[in-house]
Amino acid sequence: MKNTFSFMPSVEEAKRQPVRREIYEQSVDLYNEGKYLEAFHCLLDYLNEGFRIEFGNENGTEFHIPHGSIVVHIRILDEIMYIEADFLILPEKGRVAMLRQIADLNINKLLLAGFVKEGDRLKMRYVTPLQQSHPHKIYGVLQNICHVGDRYDDEFCTQFGATRCYEPQVTPYPAATVDQVYEGIQSLGKATLDTLNEYNAARHYGYSWNVLDTAFYQIAYLANPQGQFCNNLEKAIDDMDAERPVEELVSKGMDYLKKLLATSKEVLAEDLYFAGKLVSNRRSASLQTIQEIFENVYEEATAAVQSGDFERAAVRMLYIIYETYYYNDIPEEINVLLTHALKASGGQSVEQAARTLYEVMDNIMEGDLSGSAFYSCADNPMAGQMMEQAVSAAQAMQQKMAEKMSGNDMAELQQKMVEAMMRGDMAEYTRLAGELQQKVMSGLFQ
Repeated sequence: MKNTFSFMPSVEEAKRQPVRREIYEQSVDLYNEGKYLEAFHCLLDYLNEGFRIEFGNENGTEFHIPHGSIVVHIRILDEIMYIEADFLILPEKGRVAMLRQIADLNINKLLLAGFVKEGDRLKMRYVTPLQQSHPHKIYGVLQNICHVGDRYDDEFCTQFGATRCYEPQVTPYPAATVDQVYEGIQSLGKATLDTLNEYNAARHYGYSWNVLDTAFYQIAYLANPQGQFCNNLEKAIDDMDAERPVEELVSKGMDYLKKLLATSKEVLAEDLYFAGKLVSNRRSASLQTIQEIFENVYEEATAAVQSGDFERAAVRMLYIIYETYYYNDIPEEINVLLTHALKASGGQSVEQAARTLYEVMDNIMEGDLSGSAFYSCADNPMAGQMMEQAVSAAQAMQQKMAEKMSGNDMAELQQKMVEAMMRGDMAEYTRLAGELQQKVMSGLFQ
């Protein structure tokens, strides 16, 4: 790989709910004070500040909140919390086979809640005393119920002929957004296959695995798919971690990618829509969480950059960043930094991309979220003016040195400094400045 793949912004960005950790922490504080109902209300505000009014009663003791194709019913009565969600209506034929699958979900997928059967209707249910409704536990229960409802309703409807209890209220992507997603998948998919063919020919299957898995995460980041598209993509990602030879994993992943590329835009569009959600399927991440996720790859990237192995550094950092987006809701200040870095590194040489990604990762690991080095001059007019002044000063300094010194290596070094300054790569500019200073001093004292 000589250049990284182009950056494609997420269609979810405009709909992204900010992660407000302070509201969640307030909910925990209220619970610890014994204010259990108020703690739950605060948890709902953390999920979406409009839920209590839009979906609750005046007393704040009963809520009916839609999530995709299910509705989650929450009722608080006599210091007991009841959480229930209708799942599916059993079909006339094939219900025994479906119930076997439900039994497996009950054991292996649902954690604290459980499936119950009332007539032909399947429900997920959880009951707990209000004083045992710690926000962390209730968040986990709601997330688990919503994930199972989202993940398996389409599958059971297709496989067994089950029917939904509710039709989801969805907003299809505009035609222009569908075009953007389809063209992005085509472009990314073809670039990925070309790169994999090169790596596979050299038997560099470790690189192939990283690039392919990153492509899957990037497709999820771009498209935010729903329905069967989401389920198939999730399965492809899960299959990449199977305990099989890496060559087999890559081959199977490539088969899925080729199948996805062959899918028509009209078929993809059926699963490209926004749906109301009670709770995100992703984990809510803090700065500490992100640092823990990045830690191993950061150490690996540090060694790779220091040894000049920029390809390895770029591949691994892109992998961990897109994987982090797939599994986590990222705090806005970190999201802004990562988005700028992904945009700046997209379509660049692996060396330039590695330096850009490493700098933002280094800042995050140090807890520095100011991000001044990652904003373009267009985002900040004052920064643009300062950049112009710095470039002028650098050029003047280089002119004075040129009067005393000559040589192609010096001219090349000076040009690289100007280019680094122009693109805002302060780490590279500083490195080059140090190298230039050494050459100057050695020239002056010879």
